[in-house]
Amino acid sequence: MILAHLNKKLFLFIVFFFMFVFVKSQRIKDSVKVEVDFSQKIGNVNSMSGFLHYDNIRLLEKNIKELRPKYWRIGIGWSHKSPDDIPYLRSFGITPILVISDLYGYPGKKNNKLWPHPLEGDKFKAIITAEYQKFKNTVIYDIWNEPFHQPTAGDFDKEEFYQIFKKAHDIIRSLPGGDKAMITGPSLDNYNEKEMEDFLNFCNSNSVRVDVLSWHEFRDKEYLKDFTKDVKKLRTTILPKYPKVGVKKIILTEILNQYVMFSASEVLQNFKYFENNGIDGTCKSCWAESDGVFNCNNSMNGLLDKNGNPRSIYWAYKIYNHSLKNRVKETINYEQFAVFASYDQKGGYVIVANNSGNKVINTKVNLKNLQVVFGKIKYLDLNIYEIPNIGEAPLGNMIFNKKQKIEISNNSSEIVMPSMNPKSVYYLSIPK
Repeated sequence: MILAHLNKKLFLFIVFFFMFVFVKSQRIKDSVKVEVDFSQKIGNVNSMSGFLHYDNIRLLEKNIKELRPKYWRIGIGWSHKSPDDIPYLRSFGITPILVISDLYGYPGKKNNKLWPHPLEGDKFKAIITAEYQKFKNTVIYDIWNEPFHQPTAGDFDKEEFYQIFKKAHDIIRSLPGGDKAMITGPSLDNYNEKEMEDFLNFCNSNSVRVDVLSWHEFRDKEYLKDFTKDVKKLRTTILPKYPKVGVKKIILTEILNQYVMFSASEVLQNFKYFENNGIDGTCKSCWAESDGVFNCNNSMNGLLDKNGNPRSIYWAYKIYNHSLKNRVKETINYEQFAVFASYDQKGGYVIVANNSGNKVINTKVNLKNLQVVFGKIKYLDLNIYEIPNIGEAPLGNMIFNKKQKIEISNNSSEIVMPSMNPKSVYYLSIPK
């Protein structure tokens, strides 16, 4: 009898435990506030859209026109492709970034004696000279990809890498017009303050001009807060110590780690952090998908599936690109939201990305100074679309959520969104 009673208590404990875990896993965030002021237009906004590698760039023309990337970083296997790809990319306003080390080749493992070291022989000079003679100053020259920590990319000692970088730099600068070439580095596999400062110190002391500072940024979620701290210190404290380096721009030449590579909400929150910290542009990284095949080919780094069908992250890139024109100021009280607001001759638009793991209820979106876009109209139509968090699965279009009338009072209107799913994006379109 006692044993039966204990078993019953144990059973109830287990039931309540799992109920507690389930409820806790279904976290709810209440009453997020978003404010958009259409009278406060933001100046020039740098696009964070950019990609890495491709197979046949011309097959992506439709997608390029829809997404309008700013940079395209070209490396692995590119030497077998047509040199005509460079003017083709530039015809869309894209600046190509050419990875010299990809064209040179990598040792496969550290200190591979069968590999021609770039500090020895003429191969390095021959490749750089040939590429520069073909493309002159129509590309940015990325000297060496991920020089530290990566055995397959060189895994160089610091001084060894510095000398390789200087050698490439001096070759380019010595060629006709090379003094005006755009050179980027150090292309670190992550942001490391000491490694970055040591590199800048070397360049400053050895007359090496680095026009574009670059590294690979794979932080996500709450770790993006550290990104802001790092960039602020880099700009205000570190770079001023090394004025001879001549850094004009910062480009994150690979972004989004393999765990969030398909996430529409994650990429938009990344873009918001990058914009807020004055980054000039980014290129999306490529990773192995569930079938083990890397999406470095014509999938635009996973935005498209193997059959060319768009995924949810594709639509995030598309609406983000549309938001770059006539961007206006927004404020939010929840750091795990990313909001982009804009307008054009057809209406107003608000992107609200819920990048948290929480279901968010009762989100209030306050639209101010609507007369800037809509004049003295009293009522407007609102269309809400959702980009769900479905990973690799194709998504033919954004999902229509609902349509409603909104009333304008004192040039303002408040929209209440009763429920927003975790890791999902909502697109508010208000046509004229």
